[in-house]
This record gives sequence, structure tokens and C-alpha cells, in this order.
Amino acid sequence: MSTTACSPEADVRIWGTGFPLLDDALGGGLRAGTLNLLAGSQGEGKTTFALQIARQCAKAGQPVVFFSFELEAEVLVQKMIAAEAADHAPHSPASVYQVRAAFEGTDGGAGGLPERLSRYNGGLDALASVSEFAPRLHVHRSTTTSTNLDVIARTIKEVMVQHGEPPLVVIDYLQKVRPREQMAEEQAVTHVTERLKDIAIEFECPVLSISASDRAGLEPGQRMRARNMKGSTALAYEADVVLILSNKADIVARHHLLYAANNGANFREYSVLTVDKNRSGRTGAEVEFRKQFTSGRFVPEGSVVSEDLVDERVFVE
Repeated sequence: MSTTACSPEADVRIWGTGFPLLDDALGGGLRAGTLNLLAGSQGEGKTTFALQIARQCAKAGQPVVFFSFELEAEVLVQKMIAAEAADHAPHSPASVYQVRAAFEGTDGGAGGLPERLSRYNGGLDALASVSEFAPRLHVHRSTTTSTNLDVIARTIKEVMVQHGEPPLVVIDYLQKVRPREQMAEEQAVTHVTERLKDIAIEFECPVLSISASDRAGLEPGQRMRARNMKGSTALAYEADVVLILSNKADIVARHHLLYAANNGANFREYSVLTVDKNRSGRTGAEVEFRKQFTSGRFVPEGSVVSEDLVDERVFVE
């Protein structure tokens, strides 16, 4: 089934994310012509989350272009194979580490990549699945010196011409994109943010961009919000959707930690996704997803957070 649907109120194209509760909170998914920002602390899985959305769209038949300033294309492919293995074999699937070893030929196995992956649960099925949707998922190995806004726009246009429809555009991450002219950091981030919004409107596609956080702007015990994204107030202003990914253990209210088993150690197995801004629907949704980083993914079937969370506007300890 296509991840692109039509909104009855305005015939707006919508790209499903593959996370049902997130799609519900966003009114169906990511909308054409919108700038969507995904922020969070380092190591919380922002790239994994964005890649999972990209993989879902490509599997559903939609083109995707993923501008990766952080990871090589081969690393992203390995993460996708491991994630697919977890879909095909829920029990002890091939891990990211095992897939990487199979790629590098360091797993002790014989034969080519299919033979080596076949030794692991779901490995061969995962390779076949990724091979099927790979032609629709374009990974652009991006650098701060060579991948400017003109390159991004030109690449999107090329993908549109190839597939005959607008792609989902993923940028990992926004602060790495540089304008052609020399600018101060805040001015540069403002310019890039405004131009990415223009690109989303011009090509009638959703742009999903990861944003770095400014940890210096956070007080102890305070949750990250849109205003804590690094570089410019334009990030929160221009974005149509702002999603904040947080470790549940870091933002759950203290009394839950005190009375939970093992001092709430199980909370660290979950990330809370907060819809901090949403121009097309409700704001403030809090959904938790279980991490499966050994498989390069989050479990897509999340749940609404039931605990109190630390927030100066909602819950005060």
C-alpha cells in the first residue's frame, strides 16, 4: 500500500512514517511542502529513526533521497538490512554487527554476501527485501564543502525526473548544510532553514531534517524543546513540525524512578517522541518507542506515554 495519501480537506499528499501512533498524531504522516525537524540529544537514535521512515517510504513504492553528512552509504545499507532482518525474524535476528561482518568478510563464513547472510536469522530475506526497494532509496554521501543548497535542490530534481514524482527528502543533518556565501553560524542556519522550507514547497515534497541540539541551553532536569535546537530561532519558527526524541529515563518524573523496579532501568530501553510543534494537527503528543539498536531500528508499534514527565509547563516536581 502506498504511503502517500490524499488529505480530504485540501488534497494534500501525505507520506506515512511507518510509526502508526506518530502518523495519527501528525494527521496521517509527513505532508507535501512541509519542513519537519527531528531533534534530540546525541546518541538517542535520530539517524536510526529518520532512516526507518525513509526505509518505510521506499518499501511502499515512494522515492526517497537521503543526504547523509554523517554516515557512509554502506553503513546505512547495513543498518537497513539488520532492521529488515528483525521484521522477518523477530527471534534472534541478524544484528548490525553481524551484517557488517558479513559485508567485510570477517565473520568466518564462506561464499558471497548472500551465503554469509544466510547464516543469520532473517539475513537472506532482509537482503532480498532491501535489494527490491534500494532503487527507490537514493543515498547522497554529502559533505560540508561540496553539498550546498544548490546541490540538494539539483539532486532532488534529478530524483523527481527519474521517478516521475516528488521524493521524501531526508537531511542528516541541517547544521552541516552550508550556504554558498560565508556567514556567521546563526545567520547560516537561518538561511539554510528558510531555503529548505522553500525547497519543500517548490518540489511539493516533505523535507525531514535532523537538527543538532544546543545542550548548553538546557538547565539541569529540563526537557529539550524546539527552542533548544542549535543555531537559530528560525528553526522553531520556519518548521511545520518539530519532533523531539528523548531518553525516557532522562525525562520521566522522579517518583517513577524511585518506585520502579531496578530504579527504572527499563526506562532507558525506550525513547519518547514529543510532537513539540505541528501546524497541521495537535501539538504535545508523547509517544514512546522501544529501542532495538542492535537491529538498527525502533519497534514501530509504540504506545502513548502513561507516566508523568518532567516539564516546566506540565509537571513540576
